[in-house]
Amino acid sequence: MPLTEEQNFLLRSLDDLETEHSKGDLSDDEYVTLRNDYTHRLAAVTRVIAGSEPASSPEKPKRYLWWMSAIVLIGIAAGYAVAQSSGLRAPGEPLSGEIDRSPRNRLADARNLFFADDMEGARGIVEEVLRDAPGMSEALVLSAQIHERMTNPLAAIRQLDEVLESDPTNIDALTLRGWILVRIDDPGVREEGVESLDQAISMQPDGYDPYIFRGFVARELERDLDLAIRMYEMALDRDPPNAMQTQLNRIIEEMRSELNRTSG
Repeated sequence: MPLTEEQNFLLRSLDDLETEHSKGDLSDDEYVTLRNDYTHRLAAVTRVIAGSEPASSPEKPKRYLWWMSAIVLIGIAAGYAVAQSSGLRAPGEPLSGEIDRSPRNRLADARNLFFADDMEGARGIVEEVLRDAPGMSEALVLSAQIHERMTNPLAAIRQLDEVLESDPTNIDALTLRGWILVRIDDPGVREEGVESLDQAISMQPDGYDPYIFRGFVARELERDLDLAIRMYEMALDRDPPNAMQTQLNRIIEEMRSELNRTSG
């Protein structure tokens, strides 16, 4: 995502935040936390665009923003798009009859719209699914993804918490929850996000998203390159798309070079 697009995205997010707060959809604490996060990120992007960052620091914000965008567009889209459903009949899904209108098939339509970047269309179908099958975890997770993409992270967190209340080991919910929280500019919130990612990884999931997100946190936020390398290598073991494999291998080599320089 070009930096100017990131800047416009954050400006729109701040406007949306004001609207939600004025309507009472956000508490004062929630509003302040999110406003500080968006404002901090907007200031970093604006300084890079204006060329006012000190000579020693522009590369860090640029790399941070670029890699964040890459993970959002490739990691979530590719990872959740191929996630396998449980294979069980969803609550409210008929055993026979109009299979094409079952909650699970309508959810597939919503996923297609989501990955086609039609958030409004996807949200409409998901809301319809949840009216018929309110406890369907896959629909709640997709709804949370839509809220996150539409810059409403608190609504996303609420739905993910609903999933985790009934299924504390839901890897998709833990992963998305952790990824949302680690990007909020608050140490306590970030720590909670790391805990969610670590919990997902502790179950040794077959998908690669948790490892990529945890590796990102280790590299960019914790500066623990050894952990980041280990996480990215575990992601590679889970056969991500070829384009992502190329990126991960390149980043691993960069981190190994950096470790060699600092230890030399």
